Amino acid sequence: MNSSPLRHALLAVLAVSAAIAQVKPTITDTIRLTAYADNWFAVFINGKLVAADAIDFLPHNQIAVRILPEYPLTIAVLAKDNAEPATGLEYGNRIGDAGFILRLGDGTVTSSRWKAKAFHRGPLNRDTVNPRVERTPLPAGWHAPGFDDSAWPNAREYPAEQVRPDGDYVAEDFTGARFIWSEDLELDNTVILRTTVPAPPGWVRRWNTSPDFDVTALPREVIGEAPAPSAAGRLANLSTRAQVGSGESVLIPGFVLAGDAPRRVLVRAIGPGLTAFGVAGALADPTLEVLRGSEVVAANDNWQAQPAGAAAATAAVDAGAFPLAAGSRDAALVLNLAPGAYTLRVAGVGGATGVALAEIYLLP
Repeated sequence: MNSSPLRHALLAVLAVSAAIAQVKPTITDTIRLTAYADNWFAVFINGKLVAADAIDFLPHNQIAVRILPEYPLTIAVLAKDNAEPATGLEYGNRIGDAGFILRLGDGTVTSSRWKAKAFHRGPLNRDTVNPRVERTPLPAGWHAPGFDDSAWPNAREYPAEQVRPDGDYVAEDFTGARFIWSEDLELDNTVILRTTVPAPPGWVRRWNTSPDFDVTALPREVIGEAPAPSAAGRLANLSTRAQVGSGESVLIPGFVLAGDAPRRVLVRAIGPGLTAFGVAGALADPTLEVLRGSEVVAANDNWQAQPAGAAAATAAVDAGAFPLAAGSRDAALVLNLAPGAYTLRVAGVGGATGVALAEIYLLP
């Protein structure tokens, strides 16, 4: 019997429907990622954060997660040793060591084929008596697939006997992988490691769906975002560097917020962070107070020792300010301030003296 036109049309509709049927990924499409560092790491894949050591500077912490691979995979790792930002030393006057190792369920492992570049080094010349550090700001987009790391040196492999892993490290989870770092396992304290993994032979993306939600703005959504500023020109940043004395000789700059609505600001007192720029005699541990008249609006000693420590780090990125090192004794606050006149009071803990930088940024 000859097929009718209606039957042909129906078959065509069914064929199109089958072709566009949704295929969702399942747990069998994921692969296991296992990573370990001495002392801390964050792993980005294709520009997204997929794993991070949740306990800052707990030595030798191993983490395992599952990821959904989208090849090619660009893996970028920010790894840090437990080192005092201003000196490069750990636990007082010791020179520490480091190391990072990773394995994916598709067989990807850390090796000397990866790229590695150090961005914080010290103590320079292994001088533990008068320790100095060398710090380079992290480049924009270092975790993104399109970042150019072609000029970076290759990572160096280190034997497990030199890294001395312990804690919850399980060697069998890293079969075929090697501990890697930059050229100096002891003096290089902050390192970025990168590699790109092509699709395995015969790999085909089985699923054709993508998530409907967008997490790219998650940091701002969690912390909060101020209304967009007007298009009119405005001063976005004021800063002053000066010698901070004791008593009546502390640093007290002032500023005025105009307008008729509160503004979100970032204020900082930088002491240890200046050493990376070659400033001698930096104030070792500044404290920061924001005052309106004689009233103390807010105060901070160490920038991470507050519930809004993460907000201060995000605000620095938004404002274009240089980042503060994790664990440093610099001070910072993110505040919503009403219009009016304010002063900053920068002093040293225990009456200590030294050079400090007082900053205020008007946030977007």
